[in-house]
Amino acid sequence: MFNIVPKSLVNQLKNDYDEILNYLIKRNYNIQTLPLKNKAISDEGESYTLAYPIQGVLKYHGLVSKEHRISYFPSVSFNNDAAITVSYLKFDKRLREDIAFLNGKKLSNDNLKRIAISLDLIREYSKIKLKVLLISGNFLKTSHKLLTGKGLGTSASGSAALALAAISILYNNESEYIENKRLISLFSRYLAGSGTRSAAGGFALWLSHPTIDPFDCFAIRLDREEHKKFVNNISLITIPINSDLKTEQVHKIAPKSPFFPSWLKERKKKVFDFFMALDNCDLNKIGELAEYDTMCLHSITMTAQQKQNIIAWKPDTLAIMLRVRELRASGYNVYFSIDTGPSVVLLTYKNEKNSIINNLKELNPNLDIIEGKIGGASKLIRANSPNAQLLKENINKFNIS
Repeated sequence: MFNIVPKSLVNQLKNDYDEILNYLIKRNYNIQTLPLKNKAISDEGESYTLAYPIQGVLKYHGLVSKEHRISYFPSVSFNNDAAITVSYLKFDKRLREDIAFLNGKKLSNDNLKRIAISLDLIREYSKIKLKVLLISGNFLKTSHKLLTGKGLGTSASGSAALALAAISILYNNESEYIENKRLISLFSRYLAGSGTRSAAGGFALWLSHPTIDPFDCFAIRLDREEHKKFVNNISLITIPINSDLKTEQVHKIAPKSPFFPSWLKERKKKVFDFFMALDNCDLNKIGELAEYDTMCLHSITMTAQQKQNIIAWKPDTLAIMLRVRELRASGYNVYFSIDTGPSVVLLTYKNEKNSIINNLKELNPNLDIIEGKIGGASKLIRANSPNAQLLKENINKFNIS
């Protein structure tokens, strides 16, 4: 399992994890313990949930365990409320197999298998066997149109919404379970690793290392009350760009890059750099970390294998990156972050947002530009709420009568 990474580095990553966790404990972050009882209270029911896509600051590629979706090292992201994932989940004894629909289309093959595996681990934990109906959609926050574009973190929000919905049903919405962010976060990992951070909300840290126990692999929210004014002053500008790139393909090849070990070695320092930047309410430092790690991430995908390396950027991606640097040179506080794909998310201040958007429109009037801010944790929503109603047509069409 660790033949790609030297044993000495595996040990270092474990020590890095311990040092980061101890720092958080000393800073009085709430590291919750898991509930003592895990047997389900209920085995049938339905739930509506909402979660926000993530955007990486300190990113990750490569999975030590594909089954348990464990990363080699910690990672940091923020939730982006430019879009939402809304999910409806129903455990039903009449079902003989899991059925899932995303954005109005029935899932099959690998896409359905990943959902089933995620649910199987929750079923194993809660000691139930019932199959589910899942109906989910990714929507733009303002127009409620379906979100398109690769690298916008919707797998993470889908995973977070699914886990919370399942736990809310199986444990009858009891606070001991649905308010246990560690429990929600660790099960949000199984469909997409970054689901841990989507579940936590805000600026979140996913704690991981190669030999970790799966139940110790979770995320916590880093921004607190003292950071609220700063976080609320951050604006996000999202530019979706389409691509056929598959994230699983990148996870598979990333550890083969000659740059991968160096990326792992410097992660602890970068995490502590982020802690300091957040405490200092320093958007410029956070932006610098996001841009630098964007370059690290994509240098790894471009050098992972001689015949299978991946260039994820499109011409619009590069044009936006260069324009952001020009804007910063002229005095703007603006930085780009690019995850697995060509889509771009910019971080800036509220009072600079409109000028930057206008400049991007001058660069290319055809760019799809979405405004947003930093979003919260995954949450339950009422069946009659406006966001839940976004799924009404598909629920009426696909639900079991």
